Amino acid sequence: MSKTKIDLVNSALILVGDNPITSLNDQTTQALVANTVLEDLIEAELFETRWRFASQTTATSFISSITHPTGLGVFQIPNNTIRVWNVLERGRSVLGEWEMEGDKLLIDADSNSVISVDRTVEPPVGNWPPHFRMSVIYGLGSMFALALTENETKSKMLMAAGDAYRRKARAQDGGQSSPRVLNTGQMMSARRGVRSGNEGLI
Repeated sequence: MSKTKIDLVNSALILVGDNPITSLNDQTTQALVANTVLEDLIEAELFETRWRFASQTTATSFISSITHPTGLGVFQIPNNTIRVWNVLERGRSVLGEWEMEGDKLLIDADSNSVISVDRTVEPPVGNWPPHFRMSVIYGLGSMFALALTENETKSKMLMAAGDAYRRKARAQDGGQSSPRVLNTGQMMSARRGVRSGNEGLI
């Protein structure tokens, strides 16, 4: 059965000896605390590490109506982006500088450029790997222990357990693909000012 956010909350509540809730819209202290911290906790967990299960490569769009003072091109970052890790032009990593400004990407490119970003998004809970899901549950349980029971000792124990699950999740996530090999020829060409057409990682 696919997991949902209410399942995460109820698992965390059980860890602190509290009763499950039926909905995040319940008029209870448990639901109020969950609504206050849950989304921020999930976003922080996803932001911290380049999780493969939460990664997407998505095209940006050039914004012709905005002229930036730096002269750089302005591109719209796709909605629901938690973090941008890399910028690509026609599928190859951009060697030049780029920067984020709010939900805009600034880069030396124009409307003729095909710019995409490697980014972190929030997948459905049912698609989370088990150890990542457990790290969120225990992190949430740690917050419940403080907010609902004021038990600092239990809060620290749950946080430590969450950290252990997170380490396992990282180790497993890192083994989901073969290692990337740096294209050293590209780097040498870039230093000589020659664009090889094979920019990025291969």
